[in-house]
Amino acid sequence: MAAKGLVCGGVRRRIGKGTSTLIWEHPWLQDELDPMIHIEMPPQMAGAKVVGLIDPDTGTWDHHILTDIFQPDDVPRILRIPVSPDYDYMWYWYGDPKGCYSVKDGYRRIVGNYTITNDGAFDKWLTLWKLKIPPKWKTFLWRAISNILLTIDNFLIKRVDVDPSCAMCGVMQEDIMHSLVLCGYASSIWTQSNHPLPNIVTNVFHEWFSAILNVLDTNGIVYAAAILYHIWRARNGAVWDAYLLLPRKVVTAATATMHAWQRVHGTVTDRDAAGSSATAEQPPTPLPVPAVTASVLAAIIQPRRCFVDARYYHDGNSAVMGVVLLDADGRYVTAYSALLPNCFSPLMTEAFACKEALSWLRGRGEQDVQIYTDCPTL
Repeated sequence: MAAKGLVCGGVRRRIGKGTSTLIWEHPWLQDELDPMIHIEMPPQMAGAKVVGLIDPDTGTWDHHILTDIFQPDDVPRILRIPVSPDYDYMWYWYGDPKGCYSVKDGYRRIVGNYTITNDGAFDKWLTLWKLKIPPKWKTFLWRAISNILLTIDNFLIKRVDVDPSCAMCGVMQEDIMHSLVLCGYASSIWTQSNHPLPNIVTNVFHEWFSAILNVLDTNGIVYAAAILYHIWRARNGAVWDAYLLLPRKVVTAATATMHAWQRVHGTVTDRDAAGSSATAEQPPTPLPVPAVTASVLAAIIQPRRCFVDARYYHDGNSAVMGVVLLDADGRYVTAYSALLPNCFSPLMTEAFACKEALSWLRGRGEQDVQIYTDCPTL
């Protein structure tokens, strides 16, 4: 019932033959704001129908009757309505092609047409969705532009009692623009990436990203998206795992992930990827090879492989670890297992397991061994 005025305000009446439409009582003019006749109804015309305004011979509006009865501003509004004697009257919702009311139309009638009024909001969604980047990067950028990332300032808005300082620099209060662009840690990442950034002074991320879309080409935008995503991952590592990667590590990971995804999805050739990688970072200088004996050289060329794994139990803060040693051809050599007490996290368990494996290998006299673990963080 609260929406009755809204629904009735958007209802209009199609004329048809005009035999059942009242001139002054029904909203039959095709006007979004004022569908009623302006001139006051004469007493002698109470209950008059629209059919009296139509010439029965031509089936069109009678211009002489209109100019005699109505005000000059009402006449053109009436003449814009097509006369349809072959159709019956009907009620319809003004503005919808099918004449049907929907909640969407009612919402637009209340707050205005949000697709037309921008008010400084981000308006390059189509460009963002067409970028050839991983879907999770698009979702991340959508969340950042919409200001719904779980940053400290958004926690404070929800009245969550948290430390307002940034987990990366520990100085400023964290928001999306600070964590991704303005933070000292993020700034060092952008500097080491040698990526051209727009010279724009703003604290609003979507304005900064709009400038990115306007200034950079497609490859530059994709590279910027990769850096932004990996900065956010590094920030999450600082918040949840209390560790922070070196800026050059973040740049390397972003570059490698971008090139790998492009090669898999055919958006760049291997030659282009190799060329861009060569320009992104200098090739490593080969180290001089010292003089060694034949047996040591053989061991260096074909080292043994050691696989380390661990299992953490939350209930008792305990863990177990296992080690398997294989030769260069993949043949089994020996194995080792042990208990790991007083472990308080999976990462701590993996670190202790690797330490125990190294001690065990040293005790065996192994000189050159490749260590394999399933923990990328370690």
